[in-house]
Amino acid sequence: MRKTTIAVLVALSVAGAGGYAVADQQHGRSEVAVRTTTAITIDAAVQAAQAALDAAEKEGQRVTVAVVDRGGDVVVLLHGDGAGPQSEESARRKAFTSVSFNAPTSELAGRVTGAGATLRDIPGTLFLAGGVPVVSNGAPIAGIGVGGAPSGDLDERFARAGLAAIGG
Repeated sequence: MRKTTIAVLVALSVAGAGGYAVADQQHGRSEVAVRTTTAITIDAAVQAAQAALDAAEKEGQRVTVAVVDRGGDVVVLLHGDGAGPQSEESARRKAFTSVSFNAPTSELAGRVTGAGATLRDIPGTLFLAGGVPVVSNGAPIAGIGVGGAPSGDLDERFARAGLAAIGG
């Protein structure tokens, strides 16, 4: 079943690409359609994560900081001395949630109330304060998440310190 699914997806991808090339030729364009995107650099991600961790340590808090890229992949993960084992997952999911929805997780938490299916049902998300998006030209390019402090408000304050360190 898995091989069939992969084969179908590859076939659809190839067919879609070919269809696009024909449509492109019909419009008289000879160049290949390419989209340029902005991404956080490893240097900026490390700088943000370290600044967030430093802010937490100054207040005696033991946290983990995660920086994820636009696709939600971890770029940097700093597990502070003495941070609890749950803090890593919390930080990563807050970072993922903030970049996915281009909003601080503290703001998103208020949007997921009510009965029935909500944003909370999306795998990998965490709607607790402590995640902030990194934005460039109005678009999210990364997320910074902090987990492990006794409150989400503290986590978010440390995440914002990381964001400020890279000019956000």
